[in-house]
Amino acid sequence: MRCLLCVSGAIVFFISSADSATWWEAHPDPATWAHERILLGDTLRSEFTKKKPSDIQPGSDEAEQFRLWQWLDWARTDFTPEEALAFRALGENSELRRAVLENIRPEDHQDEVFKILFQMQIACPDCLKELPRLAVAMALVFDQPFPKRWPHRQVAADAVPTEPVDSVARLQLMTELQRARRFVTDLRDFTVNELKFVIDHPLVASEMEWARKNVTASRSGFGKVFSSIRYDIPRYEANQLVWPYPAYTFSEIRSKGGICVDQAYFAANTGKAKGLPTLYFSGQGDDGGHAWFGFMDSPGHWETDCGRYESQNYPVGNAMDPQVWQPISDTELTFLAKGRERSSAHQQAKLLTDIGKTLEKSDPDRWLEAALIVQPEYLPAWKAQGELLDGGKASPEKRVEFWEKYTKRFSIYPDLKVVGQEKLLQLAKERGDEAAVKSLSRQILVQNRTRRFDLGIGAAAMEVGEKIETGKWSEAETAFRRALREFKGQAGGNLYYGLIVPFVEAALAEGQGAVAKNALAEARRILRPGKDTLVGRSLIELEAKALPEKKKRELKF
Repeated sequence: MRCLLCVSGAIVFFISSADSATWWEAHPDPATWAHERILLGDTLRSEFTKKKPSDIQPGSDEAEQFRLWQWLDWARTDFTPEEALAFRALGENSELRRAVLENIRPEDHQDEVFKILFQMQIACPDCLKELPRLAVAMALVFDQPFPKRWPHRQVAADAVPTEPVDSVARLQLMTELQRARRFVTDLRDFTVNELKFVIDHPLVASEMEWARKNVTASRSGFGKVFSSIRYDIPRYEANQLVWPYPAYTFSEIRSKGGICVDQAYFAANTGKAKGLPTLYFSGQGDDGGHAWFGFMDSPGHWETDCGRYESQNYPVGNAMDPQVWQPISDTELTFLAKGRERSSAHQQAKLLTDIGKTLEKSDPDRWLEAALIVQPEYLPAWKAQGELLDGGKASPEKRVEFWEKYTKRFSIYPDLKVVGQEKLLQLAKERGDEAAVKSLSRQILVQNRTRRFDLGIGAAAMEVGEKIETGKWSEAETAFRRALREFKGQAGGNLYYGLIVPFVEAALAEGQGAVAKNALAEARRILRPGKDTLVGRSLIELEAKALPEKKKRELKF
Protein backbone atom coordinates (compact mmCIF):
# COMPACT_ATOMS: atom_id res chain seq x y z
CA MET A 1 0.00 0.00 0.00
CA ARG A 2 1.21 3.49 -0.85
CA CYS A 3 -0.44 6.62 0.56
CA LEU A 4 -0.09 10.25 -0.44
CA LEU A 5 -0.27 12.86 2.31
CA CYS A 6 -0.06 16.62 2.01
CA VAL A 7 2.15 18.27 4.63
CA SER A 8 2.92 21.98 4.55
CA GLY A 9 1.98 22.08 0.88
CA ALA A 10 4.31 19.18 -0.02
CA ILE A 11 3.28 15.72 -1.13
CA VAL A 12 4.90 13.01 1.02
CA PHE A 13 4.92 9.29 0.26
CA PHE A 14 3.74 7.06 3.12
CA ILE A 15 4.97 3.66 2.02
CA SER A 16 4.41 0.17 3.35
CA SER A 17 7.31 -1.93 4.58
CA ALA A 18 6.85 -4.26 1.61
CA ASP A 19 7.56 -1.35 -0.73
CA SER A 20 10.31 0.36 1.26
CA ALA A 21 12.67 0.69 -1.70
CA THR A 22 10.16 3.02 -3.32
CA TRP A 23 11.08 5.89 -0.99
CA TRP A 24 14.72 5.71 -2.03
CA GLU A 25 13.76 5.51 -5.70
CA ALA A 26 11.69 8.65 -5.26
CA HIS A 27 14.50 10.45 -3.40
CA PRO A 28 17.81 9.43 -4.97
CA ASP A 29 19.59 12.75 -4.28
CA PRO A 30 21.43 12.77 -0.91
CA ALA A 31 21.18 16.55 -0.84
CA THR A 32 17.41 16.25 -0.30
CA TRP A 33 17.44 13.63 2.45
CA ALA A 34 17.67 16.05 5.39
CA HIS A 35 14.70 18.06 4.15
CA GLU A 36 12.72 14.92 3.36
CA ARG A 37 13.35 13.72 6.90
CA ILE A 38 11.73 16.88 8.27
CA LEU A 39 8.68 16.33 6.09
CA LEU A 40 8.50 12.67 7.06
CA GLY A 41 8.67 13.59 10.75
CA ASP A 42 5.81 16.07 10.33
CA THR A 43 3.80 13.41 8.54
CA LEU A 44 4.35 10.87 11.30
CA ARG A 45 3.46 13.31 14.09
CA SER A 46 0.27 14.17 12.27
CA GLU A 47 -0.61 10.50 11.89
CA PHE A 48 0.28 9.65 15.49
CA THR A 49 -2.09 12.30 16.89
CA LYS A 50 -4.95 10.33 15.33
CA LYS A 51 -3.96 7.04 16.94
CA LYS A 52 -3.37 5.53 20.32
CA PRO A 53 0.25 4.52 20.92
CA SER A 54 -0.90 0.94 21.36
CA ASP A 55 -2.11 0.99 17.74
CA ILE A 56 1.47 1.35 16.47
CA GLN A 57 2.71 -2.19 15.91
CA PRO A 58 6.22 -3.43 14.98
CA GLY A 59 6.42 -4.06 11.25
CA SER A 60 3.49 -1.76 10.48
CA ASP A 61 3.71 0.98 7.86
CA GLU A 62 4.02 3.59 10.61
CA ALA A 63 6.77 1.66 12.37
CA GLU A 64 8.78 1.24 9.17
CA GLN A 65 8.40 4.92 8.35
CA PHE A 66 9.50 5.87 11.86
CA ARG A 67 12.62 3.71 11.49
CA LEU A 68 13.29 5.33 8.11
CA TRP A 69 12.96 8.75 9.76
CA GLN A 70 15.51 7.64 12.38
CA TRP A 71 17.83 6.25 9.72
CA LEU A 72 17.87 9.49 7.76
CA ASP A 73 19.24 11.28 10.82
CA TRP A 74 22.61 9.70 9.96
CA ALA A 75 22.58 10.97 6.37
CA ARG A 76 25.42 13.39 5.63
CA THR A 77 25.75 15.94 2.87
CA ASP A 78 29.49 15.19 2.62
CA PHE A 79 29.04 11.51 1.75
CA THR A 80 31.20 10.39 -1.13
CA PRO A 81 29.17 8.92 -4.03
CA GLU A 82 30.20 5.44 -2.89
CA GLU A 83 29.17 6.14 0.72
CA ALA A 84 25.82 7.56 -0.41
CA LEU A 85 25.10 4.42 -2.40
CA ALA A 86 26.10 2.26 0.57
CA PHE A 87 23.92 4.31 2.97
CA ARG A 88 20.97 3.92 0.64
CA ALA A 89 21.53 0.16 0.18
CA LEU A 90 21.77 -0.32 3.93
CA GLY A 91 18.62 1.73 4.42
CA GLU A 92 16.74 -0.38 1.89
CA ASN A 93 17.61 -3.50 3.90
CA SER A 94 14.73 -3.14 6.38
CA GLU A 95 15.92 -5.97 8.65
CA LEU A 96 19.41 -4.49 8.93
CA ARG A 97 18.09 -0.97 9.35
CA ARG A 98 15.78 -2.07 12.15
CA ALA A 99 18.60 -4.07 13.80
CA VAL A 100 20.87 -1.02 13.87
CA LEU A 101 18.23 1.35 15.21
CA GLU A 102 16.98 -1.05 17.88
CA ASN A 103 20.45 -1.81 19.24
CA ILE A 104 22.74 1.20 18.79
CA ARG A 105 23.40 3.17 21.97
CA PRO A 106 24.69 6.65 22.80
CA GLU A 107 27.89 5.05 24.16
CA ASP A 108 28.68 3.48 20.78
CA HIS A 109 31.19 5.14 18.46
CA GLN A 110 28.43 5.76 15.96
CA ASP A 111 30.53 7.16 13.13
CA GLU A 112 32.73 4.08 13.32
CA VAL A 113 29.66 1.81 13.36
CA PHE A 114 28.54 3.26 10.04
CA LYS A 115 32.05 3.19 8.62
CA ILE A 116 32.17 -0.57 9.29
CA LEU A 117 28.73 -1.10 7.77
CA PHE A 118 29.72 0.90 4.67
CA GLN A 119 32.83 -1.25 4.25
CA MET A 120 30.74 -4.41 4.54
CA GLN A 121 28.11 -3.17 2.11
CA ILE A 122 30.72 -2.23 -0.49
CA ALA A 123 32.82 -5.41 -0.13
CA CYS A 124 30.22 -8.13 0.49
CA PRO A 125 26.61 -6.98 0.01
CA ASP A 126 25.38 -10.58 -0.21
CA CYS A 127 26.65 -11.24 3.33
CA LEU A 128 24.55 -8.37 4.67
CA LYS A 129 21.46 -9.70 2.93
CA GLU A 130 22.11 -13.20 4.27
CA LEU A 131 23.17 -12.35 7.84
CA PRO A 132 22.17 -8.73 8.55
CA ARG A 133 22.01 -9.13 12.32
CA LEU A 134 25.49 -10.64 12.41
CA ALA A 135 26.85 -7.67 10.45
CA VAL A 136 25.19 -5.24 12.87
CA ALA A 137 26.54 -7.12 15.91
CA MET A 138 30.05 -6.87 14.46
CA ALA A 139 29.71 -3.15 13.77
CA LEU A 140 28.49 -2.51 17.33
CA VAL A 141 31.33 -4.51 18.92
CA PHE A 142 34.23 -3.64 16.60
CA ASP A 143 33.56 0.12 16.63
CA GLN A 144 35.97 0.45 19.56
CA PRO A 145 39.13 -1.37 20.68
CA PHE A 146 39.11 -4.43 22.86
CA PRO A 147 40.19 -3.81 26.49
CA LYS A 148 43.97 -3.72 26.88
CA ARG A 149 43.89 -6.60 29.34
CA TRP A 150 41.72 -8.87 27.17
CA PRO A 151 40.99 -11.69 27.81
CA HIS A 152 41.91 -11.37 31.51
CA ARG A 153 44.71 -10.15 33.78
CA GLN A 154 46.34 -13.51 34.38
CA VAL A 155 48.14 -13.89 31.06
CA ALA A 156 50.71 -11.73 29.27
CA ALA A 157 49.20 -9.97 26.25
CA ASP A 158 51.94 -11.15 23.89
CA ALA A 159 51.19 -14.79 24.71
CA VAL A 160 47.63 -14.58 23.35
CA PRO A 161 47.31 -15.24 19.58
CA THR A 162 45.38 -12.09 18.64
CA GLU A 163 45.30 -9.81 15.61
CA PRO A 164 43.55 -6.55 14.66
CA VAL A 165 39.98 -7.38 13.70
CA ASP A 166 39.13 -7.04 10.00
CA SER A 167 35.34 -6.72 10.15
CA VAL A 168 34.82 -7.44 6.46
CA ALA A 169 37.05 -10.52 6.47
CA ARG A 170 35.37 -11.79 9.66
CA LEU A 171 31.90 -11.37 8.15
CA GLN A 172 32.90 -13.12 4.93
CA LEU A 173 34.48 -16.04 6.81
CA MET A 174 31.53 -16.51 9.13
CA THR A 175 29.11 -16.35 6.22
CA GLU A 176 31.08 -19.10 4.49
CA LEU A 177 31.10 -21.20 7.67
CA GLN A 178 27.34 -20.67 8.07
CA ARG A 179 26.73 -21.81 4.50
CA ALA A 180 28.94 -24.86 5.04
CA ARG A 181 27.14 -25.66 8.31
CA ARG A 182 30.40 -25.61 10.26
CA PHE A 183 28.74 -24.13 13.35
CA VAL A 184 26.75 -26.09 15.94
CA THR A 185 24.11 -23.36 15.64
CA ASP A 186 22.29 -21.48 12.91
CA LEU A 187 23.40 -17.85 13.26
CA ARG A 188 20.08 -16.71 11.80
CA ASP A 189 18.37 -17.88 15.00
CA PHE A 190 20.04 -15.23 17.16
CA THR A 191 19.27 -11.61 17.90
CA VAL A 192 21.90 -8.89 17.68
CA ASN A 193 22.28 -8.95 21.46
CA GLU A 194 23.01 -12.67 21.33
CA LEU A 195 25.34 -12.53 18.35
CA LYS A 196 27.54 -10.00 20.16
CA PHE A 197 28.66 -12.85 22.38
CA VAL A 198 29.68 -14.99 19.40
CA ILE A 199 32.02 -12.50 17.75
CA ASP A 200 33.52 -10.63 20.73
CA HIS A 201 37.12 -11.83 20.41
CA PRO A 202 40.26 -10.75 18.49
CA LEU A 203 41.75 -14.24 18.12
CA VAL A 204 43.46 -15.26 14.89
CA ALA A 205 41.43 -17.36 12.46
CA SER A 206 43.72 -20.38 12.79
CA GLU A 207 43.05 -20.54 16.55
CA MET A 208 39.29 -20.62 15.99
CA GLU A 209 39.65 -23.24 13.26
CA TRP A 210 41.60 -25.41 15.70
CA ALA A 211 38.64 -25.21 18.08
CA ARG A 212 36.13 -26.16 15.39
CA LYS A 213 38.18 -29.26 14.53
CA ASN A 214 39.29 -30.35 17.99
CA VAL A 215 36.53 -29.44 20.45
CA THR A 216 33.83 -31.99 19.75
CA ALA A 217 31.31 -31.29 22.52
CA SER A 218 27.70 -31.01 21.43
CA ARG A 219 25.72 -27.85 21.97
CA SER A 220 23.64 -29.31 24.79
CA GLY A 221 26.72 -30.73 26.52
CA PHE A 222 29.06 -27.81 26.00
CA GLY A 223 29.18 -27.00 29.69
CA LYS A 224 31.49 -29.99 30.18
CA VAL A 225 34.23 -28.28 28.15
CA PHE A 226 35.21 -26.28 31.26
CA SER A 227 36.14 -29.39 33.24
CA SER A 228 37.78 -31.03 30.22
CA ILE A 229 40.82 -28.85 30.98
CA ARG A 230 42.82 -30.48 33.76
CA TYR A 231 43.11 -28.27 36.84
CA ASP A 232 46.76 -27.51 37.59
CA ILE A 233 46.84 -27.96 41.38
CA PRO A 234 50.64 -27.58 41.77
CA ARG A 235 50.53 -24.24 39.95
CA TYR A 236 47.75 -22.98 42.22
CA GLU A 237 49.52 -24.17 45.36
CA ALA A 238 52.66 -22.36 44.19
CA ASN A 239 50.57 -19.17 43.91
CA GLN A 240 51.50 -18.98 40.21
CA LEU A 241 48.30 -17.27 39.09
CA VAL A 242 49.66 -15.85 35.82
CA TRP A 243 50.00 -18.23 32.83
CA PRO A 244 53.67 -19.36 33.02
CA TYR A 245 54.19 -20.56 29.43
CA PRO A 246 55.13 -18.65 26.24
CA ALA A 247 51.98 -19.39 24.21
CA TYR A 248 48.38 -19.06 25.39
CA THR A 249 46.78 -21.18 22.71
CA PHE A 250 43.90 -23.62 22.97
CA SER A 251 46.23 -26.54 22.23
CA GLU A 252 48.69 -25.47 24.94
CA ILE A 253 45.91 -25.02 27.50
CA ARG A 254 44.56 -28.48 26.68
CA SER A 255 48.06 -29.96 26.90
CA LYS A 256 49.31 -28.27 30.07
CA GLY A 257 46.10 -27.72 31.98
CA GLY A 258 45.35 -24.54 33.85
CA ILE A 259 43.51 -22.87 36.69
CA CYS A 260 39.94 -21.56 36.58
CA VAL A 261 40.67 -18.50 34.40
CA ASP A 262 42.25 -20.74 31.77
CA GLN A 263 39.40 -23.27 31.92
CA ALA A 264 36.83 -20.48 31.50
CA TYR A 265 38.80 -18.80 28.70
CA PHE A 266 39.14 -22.09 26.82
CA ALA A 267 35.47 -23.01 27.13
CA ALA A 268 34.09 -19.55 26.33
CA ASN A 269 36.23 -18.92 23.25
CA THR A 270 36.11 -22.40 21.74
CA GLY A 271 32.34 -22.03 22.05
CA LYS A 272 32.46 -18.82 20.02
CA ALA A 273 34.46 -20.66 17.35
CA LYS A 274 31.60 -23.11 17.05
CA GLY A 275 28.92 -20.40 16.76
CA LEU A 276 27.76 -20.40 20.37
CA PRO A 277 27.08 -17.17 22.28
CA THR A 278 29.29 -17.48 25.39
CA LEU A 279 30.25 -15.43 28.41
CA TYR A 280 33.36 -15.38 30.59
CA PHE A 281 32.36 -14.81 34.22
CA SER A 282 34.36 -13.86 37.29
CA GLY A 283 33.22 -13.53 40.87
CA GLN A 284 34.28 -13.52 44.50
CA GLY A 285 33.58 -16.52 46.72
CA ASP A 286 34.46 -17.43 50.28
CA ASP A 287 38.13 -18.07 49.46
CA GLY A 288 38.60 -15.38 46.83
CA GLY A 289 38.22 -15.00 43.09
CA HIS A 290 36.98 -17.60 40.62
CA ALA A 291 36.18 -17.69 36.90
CA TRP A 292 33.61 -19.76 35.03
CA PHE A 293 31.62 -19.46 31.83
CA GLY A 294 28.11 -19.44 30.41
CA PHE A 295 26.65 -20.32 27.04
CA MET A 296 23.36 -20.11 25.20
CA ASP A 297 22.10 -23.66 25.06
CA SER A 298 19.03 -22.67 23.03
CA PRO A 299 17.91 -19.38 21.46
CA GLY A 300 17.08 -16.95 24.24
CA HIS A 301 18.17 -19.23 27.10
CA TRP A 302 21.50 -18.91 28.92
CA GLU A 303 23.21 -21.55 31.05
CA THR A 304 25.37 -19.37 33.30
CA ASP A 305 26.78 -21.72 35.95
CA CYS A 306 29.30 -23.87 34.04
CA GLY A 307 32.25 -24.31 36.39
CA ARG A 308 30.74 -22.23 39.16
CA TYR A 309 31.36 -23.89 42.54
CA GLU A 310 28.23 -23.90 44.73
CA SER A 311 30.24 -24.51 47.90
CA GLN A 312 32.08 -21.21 47.42
CA ASN A 313 28.94 -19.09 47.85
CA TYR A 314 29.27 -16.80 44.80
CA PRO A 315 26.42 -14.26 44.89
CA VAL A 316 26.75 -13.25 41.25
CA GLY A 317 29.08 -13.52 38.29
CA ASN A 318 30.34 -10.51 36.41
CA ALA A 319 30.83 -10.51 32.66
CA MET A 320 31.43 -7.77 30.10
CA ASP A 321 28.96 -6.43 27.57
CA PRO A 322 31.22 -6.25 24.49
CA GLN A 323 29.14 -3.54 22.84
CA VAL A 324 30.40 -0.94 25.32
CA TRP A 325 32.81 -3.02 27.42
CA GLN A 326 30.94 -2.40 30.65
CA PRO A 327 30.11 -5.02 33.30
CA ILE A 328 26.89 -6.97 33.16
CA SER A 329 25.96 -9.43 35.90
CA ASP A 330 24.48 -12.82 35.15
CA THR A 331 21.43 -11.82 37.22
CA GLU A 332 20.85 -8.89 34.85
CA LEU A 333 21.54 -11.16 31.90
CA THR A 334 18.93 -13.63 33.14
CA PHE A 335 16.43 -10.78 33.37
CA LEU A 336 17.26 -9.47 29.91
CA ALA A 337 17.38 -12.91 28.30
CA LYS A 338 14.08 -14.39 29.43
CA GLY A 339 13.10 -14.59 25.80
CA ARG A 340 11.18 -11.33 25.99
CA GLU A 341 13.42 -9.73 23.38
CA ARG A 342 11.84 -12.13 20.90
CA SER A 343 8.27 -11.42 22.00
CA SER A 344 5.95 -9.04 20.19
CA ALA A 345 5.32 -7.22 23.49
CA HIS A 346 9.02 -6.49 23.94
CA GLN A 347 9.39 -5.33 20.35
CA GLN A 348 6.39 -3.03 20.65
CA ALA A 349 7.62 -1.62 23.96
CA LYS A 350 10.97 -0.93 22.30
CA LEU A 351 9.25 0.81 19.38
CA LEU A 352 7.04 2.99 21.60
CA THR A 353 9.96 3.92 23.85
CA ASP A 354 12.07 4.95 20.87
CA ILE A 355 9.22 7.09 19.52
CA GLY A 356 8.83 8.79 22.91
CA LYS A 357 12.57 9.49 23.21
CA THR A 358 13.03 10.89 19.69
CA LEU A 359 10.09 11.81 17.48
CA GLU A 360 7.63 12.75 20.24
CA LYS A 361 9.92 14.59 22.65
CA SER A 362 7.18 17.14 23.35
CA ASP A 363 5.00 14.45 24.96
CA PRO A 364 7.24 11.49 25.83
CA ASP A 365 5.24 10.29 28.83
CA ARG A 366 2.33 9.25 26.61
CA TRP A 367 4.57 6.86 24.72
CA LEU A 368 6.64 5.64 27.67
CA GLU A 369 3.51 4.85 29.70
CA ALA A 370 2.12 2.96 26.71
CA ALA A 371 5.36 0.96 26.48
CA LEU A 372 5.05 -0.07 30.12
CA ILE A 373 1.44 -1.12 29.66
CA VAL A 374 2.56 -3.44 26.86
CA GLN A 375 5.63 -4.72 28.76
CA PRO A 376 5.57 -3.66 32.46
CA GLU A 377 9.20 -4.68 33.05
CA TYR A 378 10.66 -3.01 29.95
CA LEU A 379 13.68 -1.44 31.64
CA PRO A 380 14.61 1.21 29.00
CA ALA A 381 11.18 2.82 29.38
CA TRP A 382 11.61 2.97 33.15
CA LYS A 383 15.08 4.45 32.75
CA ALA A 384 13.80 7.06 30.28
CA GLN A 385 11.06 8.11 32.69
CA GLY A 386 13.53 8.32 35.55
CA GLU A 387 15.90 10.47 33.52
CA LEU A 388 13.06 12.81 32.56
CA LEU A 389 12.05 13.22 36.20
CA ASP A 390 15.60 13.62 37.52
CA GLY A 391 16.60 16.05 34.79
CA GLY A 392 13.39 18.08 34.71
CA LYS A 393 11.38 20.15 37.13
CA ALA A 394 9.55 17.29 38.83
CA SER A 395 8.83 17.83 42.50
CA PRO A 396 10.68 15.72 45.09
CA GLU A 397 7.35 14.07 45.91
CA LYS A 398 6.84 13.05 42.29
CA ARG A 399 10.34 11.61 42.09
CA VAL A 400 9.86 9.66 45.32
CA GLU A 401 6.57 8.29 43.99
CA PHE A 402 8.24 7.15 40.77
CA TRP A 403 11.21 5.42 42.43
CA GLU A 404 8.94 3.70 44.96
CA LYS A 405 6.92 2.38 42.02
CA TYR A 406 10.13 1.28 40.26
CA THR A 407 11.42 -0.48 43.39
CA LYS A 408 8.14 -2.36 43.82
CA ARG A 409 8.04 -3.42 40.16
CA PHE A 410 11.57 -4.88 40.30
CA SER A 411 11.38 -6.22 43.85
CA ILE A 412 12.36 -9.77 42.82
CA TYR A 413 15.48 -8.58 40.94
CA PRO A 414 18.05 -7.50 43.58
CA ASP A 415 20.37 -5.70 41.11
CA LEU A 416 17.51 -3.58 39.83
CA LYS A 417 15.66 -3.11 43.11
CA VAL A 418 18.74 -1.64 44.75
CA VAL A 419 18.94 1.02 41.99
CA GLY A 420 15.53 2.32 43.06
CA GLN A 421 16.39 2.10 46.73
CA GLU A 422 19.61 4.05 46.21
CA LYS A 423 17.65 6.75 44.36
CA LEU A 424 15.20 6.92 47.28
CA LEU A 425 18.16 7.06 49.68
CA GLN A 426 19.65 9.98 47.73
CA LEU A 427 16.32 11.84 47.80
CA ALA A 428 15.99 11.24 51.56
CA LYS A 429 19.46 12.71 52.10
CA GLU A 430 18.58 15.72 49.94
CA ARG A 431 15.53 16.54 52.06
CA GLY A 432 17.36 15.80 55.33
CA ASP A 433 15.07 12.94 56.37
CA GLU A 434 17.41 11.09 58.75
CA ALA A 435 14.78 8.47 59.65
CA ALA A 436 14.26 7.55 55.98
CA VAL A 437 18.04 7.48 55.40
CA LYS A 438 18.51 5.06 58.29
CA SER A 439 15.56 2.89 57.23
CA LEU A 440 16.59 2.64 53.57
CA SER A 441 20.24 1.98 54.43
CA ARG A 442 19.13 -0.81 56.72
CA GLN A 443 16.79 -2.26 54.07
CA ILE A 444 19.56 -2.48 51.49
CA LEU A 445 21.90 -4.11 53.97
CA VAL A 446 19.45 -6.64 55.41
CA GLN A 447 17.72 -7.76 52.21
CA ASN A 448 21.08 -8.41 50.51
CA ARG A 449 22.76 -10.07 53.48
CA THR A 450 22.30 -13.58 52.08
CA ARG A 451 21.73 -14.17 48.35
CA ARG A 452 23.07 -10.83 47.08
CA PHE A 453 25.47 -9.83 49.82
CA ASP A 454 27.67 -8.16 47.17
CA LEU A 455 25.01 -5.44 46.88
CA GLY A 456 24.76 -5.11 50.66
CA ILE A 457 28.53 -4.81 50.92
CA GLY A 458 28.47 -2.17 48.19
CA ALA A 459 25.93 -0.15 50.15
CA ALA A 460 27.97 -0.52 53.35
CA ALA A 461 31.14 0.54 51.54
CA MET A 462 29.33 3.61 50.21
CA GLU A 463 28.31 4.60 53.74
CA VAL A 464 31.86 4.10 55.03
CA GLY A 465 33.25 6.08 52.09
CA GLU A 466 30.96 9.02 52.75
CA LYS A 467 32.17 9.20 56.37
CA ILE A 468 35.82 9.05 55.26
CA GLU A 469 35.27 11.86 52.73
CA THR A 470 34.03 14.14 55.52
CA GLY A 471 36.91 13.16 57.83
CA LYS A 472 34.67 11.33 60.31
CA TRP A 473 37.05 8.44 60.91
CA SER A 474 35.48 7.34 64.19
CA GLU A 475 32.07 7.00 62.54
CA ALA A 476 33.66 5.32 59.51
CA GLU A 477 35.36 2.77 61.77
CA THR A 478 32.07 2.05 63.52
CA ALA A 479 30.26 1.52 60.20
CA PHE A 480 33.14 -0.69 59.01
CA ARG A 481 32.96 -2.93 62.06
CA ARG A 482 29.17 -3.14 61.82
CA ALA A 483 29.41 -4.31 58.20
CA LEU A 484 31.99 -6.96 59.12
CA ARG A 485 29.62 -8.35 61.73
CA GLU A 486 26.66 -8.27 59.35
CA PHE A 487 28.42 -10.38 56.72
CA LYS A 488 30.45 -12.62 58.99
CA GLY A 489 30.89 -16.13 57.63
CA GLN A 490 29.28 -15.65 54.22
CA ALA A 491 30.90 -12.94 52.13
CA GLY A 492 34.56 -13.98 51.82
CA GLY A 493 36.19 -12.38 48.81
CA ASN A 494 33.41 -9.84 48.29
CA LEU A 495 33.78 -8.54 51.83
CA TYR A 496 37.57 -8.52 51.59
CA TYR A 497 37.96 -6.80 48.21
CA GLY A 498 34.79 -4.70 48.40
CA LEU A 499 35.18 -3.27 51.89
CA ILE A 500 38.31 -4.30 53.83
CA VAL A 501 40.97 -3.51 51.22
CA PRO A 502 39.64 -0.04 50.25
CA PHE A 503 39.07 0.88 53.93
CA VAL A 504 42.58 -0.14 55.03
CA GLU A 505 44.23 1.52 52.03
CA ALA A 506 42.26 4.74 52.61
CA ALA A 507 43.27 4.72 56.28
CA LEU A 508 46.95 4.28 55.41
CA ALA A 509 46.77 7.03 52.78
CA GLU A 510 45.22 9.43 55.32
CA GLY A 511 47.79 8.64 58.02
CA GLN A 512 45.30 6.67 60.10
CA GLY A 513 47.74 3.85 60.86
CA ALA A 514 46.04 2.75 64.09
CA VAL A 515 42.67 2.55 62.34
CA ALA A 516 44.21 0.42 59.59
CA LYS A 517 45.82 -1.98 62.07
CA ASN A 518 42.63 -2.35 64.10
CA ALA A 519 40.66 -2.96 60.91
CA LEU A 520 43.07 -5.68 59.80
CA ALA A 521 42.90 -7.41 63.18
CA GLU A 522 39.11 -7.40 63.08
CA ALA A 523 39.13 -8.56 59.46
CA ARG A 524 41.35 -11.53 60.27
CA ARG A 525 39.11 -12.47 63.20
CA ILE A 526 35.98 -12.29 61.06
CA LEU A 527 37.25 -13.88 57.84
CA ARG A 528 39.58 -16.56 59.26
CA PRO A 529 41.03 -17.17 55.78
CA GLY A 530 43.10 -20.24 54.99
CA LYS A 531 46.75 -19.41 54.41
CA ASP A 532 46.70 -20.99 50.93
CA THR A 533 43.58 -19.16 49.72
CA LEU A 534 43.72 -16.07 47.52
CA VAL A 535 42.17 -13.97 50.29
CA GLY A 536 44.60 -15.35 52.86
CA ARG A 537 47.64 -14.55 50.73
CA SER A 538 46.39 -11.07 49.92
CA LEU A 539 45.61 -10.35 53.57
CA ILE A 540 49.22 -11.14 54.55
CA GLU A 541 50.42 -8.64 51.94
CA LEU A 542 47.97 -6.00 53.16
CA GLU A 543 49.06 -6.51 56.77
CA ALA A 544 52.69 -6.06 55.74
CA LYS A 545 51.83 -2.58 54.46
CA ALA A 546 50.36 -1.54 57.78
CA LEU A 547 52.81 -3.07 60.26
CA PRO A 548 56.30 -1.76 61.16
CA GLU A 549 59.25 -3.67 59.77
CA LYS A 550 59.99 -5.43 63.05
CA LYS A 551 56.45 -6.78 63.11
CA LYS A 552 56.48 -8.04 59.53
CA ARG A 553 59.01 -10.72 60.43
CA GLU A 554 56.94 -11.80 63.40
CA LEU A 555 53.63 -12.03 61.53
CA LYS A 556 52.27 -15.56 61.72
CA PHE A 557 49.00 -17.28 60.99
